[in-house]
Amino acid sequence: MQTQHIGFAERLSAVIGLIYETASDESLWPQLLEGLAELVLESKGAAPVLPNGAHKGALTGLQGLPLTLAPSEAEQYLLACLAPHFTRSQEMQRALQETEIERDLLERVMDRLPLGMAIVDAQGRAISMNRAMLSLLQTGAGLALQDGRLVSAQPQQLPQAIAQVLARRQSHACLRLPSGVDGPPISDDAGTHTGFAGNGLSLWISHFGAGKPADRAMVLAASPGSRALSEEALGAFFGLSPAEARLTQQLALGQAIEDAAQALGISRNTAKTQLKKVYAKVGVKRQPDLVQAIYASPLWLDLGQAEPAALARRADLQNAMFNPTSLVPGARLRLPDGRWISWSDSGDPQGWPVVFCHAFFQGQHDRPPDESVLTALGLRLLIPDRPGCGDSDHHPHGKVDDWPVDVAHMLAYLGIDQFSVLSWSVGTPYALALAQHFGDRVRALLLATPVMPLREVADLRYYSPKSRLILMVALFTPSLVPAMVRTMAKSVKKDVFAAIEAFLMVAPPSEATLLKNPWFISQRARVALREAKRDPEVIAQECMRPLRGWTLRVPAPSMPCKIWHGDADPEIHWGAAQALSKALGGIPMHLVPGAGHYLIWCHWQSILQDLKAMQTTADAQEFNPLLPA
Repeated sequence: MQTQHIGFAERLSAVIGLIYETASDESLWPQLLEGLAELVLESKGAAPVLPNGAHKGALTGLQGLPLTLAPSEAEQYLLACLAPHFTRSQEMQRALQETEIERDLLERVMDRLPLGMAIVDAQGRAISMNRAMLSLLQTGAGLALQDGRLVSAQPQQLPQAIAQVLARRQSHACLRLPSGVDGPPISDDAGTHTGFAGNGLSLWISHFGAGKPADRAMVLAASPGSRALSEEALGAFFGLSPAEARLTQQLALGQAIEDAAQALGISRNTAKTQLKKVYAKVGVKRQPDLVQAIYASPLWLDLGQAEPAALARRADLQNAMFNPTSLVPGARLRLPDGRWISWSDSGDPQGWPVVFCHAFFQGQHDRPPDESVLTALGLRLLIPDRPGCGDSDHHPHGKVDDWPVDVAHMLAYLGIDQFSVLSWSVGTPYALALAQHFGDRVRALLLATPVMPLREVADLRYYSPKSRLILMVALFTPSLVPAMVRTMAKSVKKDVFAAIEAFLMVAPPSEATLLKNPWFISQRARVALREAKRDPEVIAQECMRPLRGWTLRVPAPSMPCKIWHGDADPEIHWGAAQALSKALGGIPMHLVPGAGHYLIWCHWQSILQDLKAMQTTADAQEFNPLLPA
């Protein structure tokens, strides 16, 4: 008994430590969630000894019978142990907001630089970029952003340079990209180049920061189109005449004296005379020393003052790069209570209607990679956004059982009587609610990768360690869900592609092709970025509804039903589908070998064919009841 108490105390201490560490390092959230899950789910034998010596139920293993610990008792104990630490952790996070303000100020300083600047990781993924770099990416001057990674016309050139610098095999690297995209960049390992390669782009790569591991690099980019230093500032700082200041502007952009004279419409001799005066006033004797003196001055930080209106461009450019607004809105309908419901309508306009109940916070843009299958099968796919998701208005007091009422208004507007229902993941309770509400109007029901309602601690065993902790917090300490959502949303907004990759990295090999599809990843990024901007309270409610706000209702015996699940799903174990099948009266279950959580997209055509066959069989049975089922 004493050994079990010590083991629990050690786990509890480790989790409390992670709570405080997470306040400053958001990447530890998955580890914290897993630790909390182990604390609750992996305790064997009797419950830990409480401070007053009383026992609060019994924690047993998950290999056999369900846990006997009642949720209410577990909630009291967990709150008593952990809630104060979560509260103090949140206070620490608020204190760290001052650091975030400093980071914002740093970005503003970066935006004033005349050169493009990006901070990237070892894979070339952009962590931060200033406005000048975003402008260069927009113009297609030899650099581009693909799935969050900075790439050049020659795909391997920039990653190799970054790898060389981060491995400390060289202190820096310089790449000169031609003005077109056909020729290869010119590498300058010595880094002695101070101007531009013709009319192309010059890149300077160096290590960023002194921390370990060395996994950050700084990429500076300049082109002949870079903004010039202010003529007035040059004159005031160095005592130059307007003509001398204009010549200095050109030289600071890397122009040779002949090119500068031609650009200014003056003779070479006049330019040389002015240059001698500039040398004397600045105190230098050569053009490289002049350029160094200029960029050693504070003038290069004054570029933002030249065009105050340009300061607002950063957000516009950032949105343009990730293109979150490229999500095409669907149809909309005003509901009787004043809310709007939105949906997408794709496939064969005259085909058989299929209402799709989407996954967590995905909505109408939770679309298959290949929609041509719909037309080929004669199906019309309708994906309505649930309240607070996509373009549908939030319903503050809405429940799962309210969903069919919203869908009924959409179907009446479209003139649809009978239809089939398809769901994915947490769309399960909404699909079952439609089947219950509409009865015989639903001709077939297919649940892909379904979830079970969480009624006790033992139900958490079906989920991955990362999801298990999130669900446990939602079950026992729902007041903490908004704070957790805020942290996760911040991670998504900081680096959406890294957040997606962290979630997809546990996917089985069968989904590798899908998860390398640029369209699929870009679509996930656009949706995630948009949803991360929502009120955390709204996201928390969307998270809670499919967990605690529904009960299982067995569909009518006459309704064809089936469950599809993958036996390699890392997020929801197929045992959940098996338990759901039994709870729904033993409806058929199709277990797909090697399939993961994205089974619905990897087996899109087969699932739709099965759904259509179920509906066709139901129609035939209704027409001729003597046919075998």
